[in-house]
Amino acid sequence: MTEFIAQLLTNGLIAGSSIAVVALGFSLVYHTTRIFHIAYAAIYSLGGYMCWYFDVQLGMGFVVALCFASFFSATSSVLIWLFLYKPLSRYGAAENELMVASIGIMIMIIYLISLVFGTDPKLPGPTSDQLLSARTLQIITNGLLIILMLVITNISDFGLKLRALRDNPHLIGRLGINSAALTTLLFIVSGVLVGMEASLSTYDLGISPFTGIHVFINAFIAVIAGGSGRVSGAVIGGFVLGMLQAIVVFFAGSAWILSVSFILLIAIMLFKPDGITGIANRND
Repeated sequence: MTEFIAQLLTNGLIAGSSIAVVALGFSLVYHTTRIFHIAYAAIYSLGGYMCWYFDVQLGMGFVVALCFASFFSATSSVLIWLFLYKPLSRYGAAENELMVASIGIMIMIIYLISLVFGTDPKLPGPTSDQLLSARTLQIITNGLLIILMLVITNISDFGLKLRALRDNPHLIGRLGINSAALTTLLFIVSGVLVGMEASLSTYDLGISPFTGIHVFINAFIAVIAGGSGRVSGAVIGGFVLGMLQAIVVFFAGSAWILSVSFILLIAIMLFKPDGITGIANRND
């Protein structure tokens, strides 16, 4: 019984922390800019493939591969902001139009990955010579990332500016804050987070072109379940969803993972639409 509980908690922590990190990156963009950043799914897949390529194909080691993957993910995130979202926003594009554009760029990136690397899943390389196992490394790194982001967003000057941009984007310029530069930095941080998490997951389970879509669905549900308007809600939602998925996988198999995600989403929307944290959306 003790081993069963320990295994269940370990699986739940790994799944929950992974979802939480991706949800944090998505939440930063979604809650601050109101952009439904679906292209985030493709950025995840890109980060995973870059990690696999530099680690397994070029043999440069996981740490170096993680750095390259984070760089490519952050770069692609910023480029999407600078050359897609920002110009469209300048011309008065509505939120649903930005979402459609995001879907388009997601499809383009995913099929470009498939064209270059093929559609077969890429498996991680041998890990017998590594100091830490992939699962241990995932828990430790995810935990540090979550703590770091919660500290930054809650008590740092950067976090204060993000809240100001979220609550009143029209007023922030009058306070002497460069909203364009802040948003660019926001997309960089978001890209680094998803690139690091994609690398950690690839190091453990491998990657395929469409993996990012499933990860994005979980991250989005975690954000909604945790509660809109607060970054910590994404973390809470991620761990709740991860633990539920671990329980379902243990008793019913991995085929039911997305099912439990949507069941949680429906339950939250019906019984607690403000999310677990109970923080309602703020109006400008």
